[in-house]
Amino acid sequence: MSMQRRTFLGLGAAGALGVGASLLGAGQALADPAPADPFAVGVRRYDWYRGSRPCTTYVYYPATGSPGGNPVTDAPVADGVFPVYNYTHGWGSSPQNSLFFIRPLAAAGFIVPAPHFSYDGAGEVYSGEPSKDVSEIITQTLALNASGPLAGHIDTEIGVGVSGHSLGGMTTHGLLTAWPDSRIVSANPQSCEDMGTPATSITAKVVFVHGDRDDLTQYDSARQAYNEITWPKAFLTFVGGSHTSFWGDDRFPNTVVDWARWSMYGDTAARDRLPADAAGSNTRWEAELGEGPSEPTGLYRLTARHSGKYADIDAISTAAGAGLIQWSPTSRTNQQFEFIDVGDDHYRIKARHSGMVLQVASNTSGADITQQPESDAASQQWRIVEHGGGTVSLINRASGLAMDVWEHSTADGARISQYTYTGNDNQRFTRQAV
Repeated sequence: MSMQRRTFLGLGAAGALGVGASLLGAGQALADPAPADPFAVGVRRYDWYRGSRPCTTYVYYPATGSPGGNPVTDAPVADGVFPVYNYTHGWGSSPQNSLFFIRPLAAAGFIVPAPHFSYDGAGEVYSGEPSKDVSEIITQTLALNASGPLAGHIDTEIGVGVSGHSLGGMTTHGLLTAWPDSRIVSANPQSCEDMGTPATSITAKVVFVHGDRDDLTQYDSARQAYNEITWPKAFLTFVGGSHTSFWGDDRFPNTVVDWARWSMYGDTAARDRLPADAAGSNTRWEAELGEGPSEPTGLYRLTARHSGKYADIDAISTAAGAGLIQWSPTSRTNQQFEFIDVGDDHYRIKARHSGMVLQVASNTSGADITQQPESDAASQQWRIVEHGGGTVSLINRASGLAMDVWEHSTADGARISQYTYTGNDNQRFTRQAV
């Protein structure tokens, strides 16, 4: 593997990491329906080895008892059969210091093997040894279904999930690339760097989480990793976030747990919650979840999902400042919009009848969207969030807010403005090619 395209920090600096702190394969089964209610959490320690390498692992699992509170050592396992979703910590951390993430994952109905590694540094991760350790830990965890207190409670048929932070995130990404484990069907690299070309043997749904001001693992490297993999995939960016700043933010575990529930239990309600899970003024949610990303450029009608009505320039006006509304379908060109690539995954949206482009009036929530002469203004640039099946949300570059039919109105003439991104149906538009 070439190290030139993987621009991780030097080995001497790696010790700072964490200090103080796809489409499912054809015919693949899913786990039983996702549990409706959270579980208490138990934990058991296993002193495993891969050859001479210690792989001490704390296995967290749904347990009997009242939900909430700390994991209970050796608690009886809850009724049910649960999929496996590994978590690997970063430099200087441990499973016990990662309960903010592990506990909600186990409580949601997952067996979570969490190794306690003593990394030598980034070089060890680049050698692939921790990724190979995790593969062995997954094998040992699945074997617990045959005998012992977890026997009969582990789903060994549907594949496994893997997640991890920092060096653990890189270990996780390594399992999708340079040291692939074909059992993986779901993954969540957190604050990771790109570890190589995606392996053709992996067909996993992958969600990345990263702060875009991370000064330890490069955000741009994680973006490269995201761009290289095929859908279904998503990326949750904490805007202005550091290497660990999102640890105390509930949007982080909520999003990843719902990703796990969708990708391993087939929980479509969890999938539909993802945009709201991730929403906020300092987050950016990007996803390609459906049958494949739609063609970004071209001429389209935009149908509001909640109302079935088209985005429309009011009164067929050709004047600058005319507002964007919704209206019942017509054959007129004021309901047709051309998407024009302006680079950096953003697009201008040009009204066909006037030749003007959609622009937000300001960066405030509720601001009008009007047609204006084309310029280089960021307020005229929109990012496409794919929901599958040709349905998208549109996020303005200047404001970070979403195109939104105001107050969920279903009436002709209702104003289309901008609002905090929720991913609700009044912020979803199906693009119908003209």
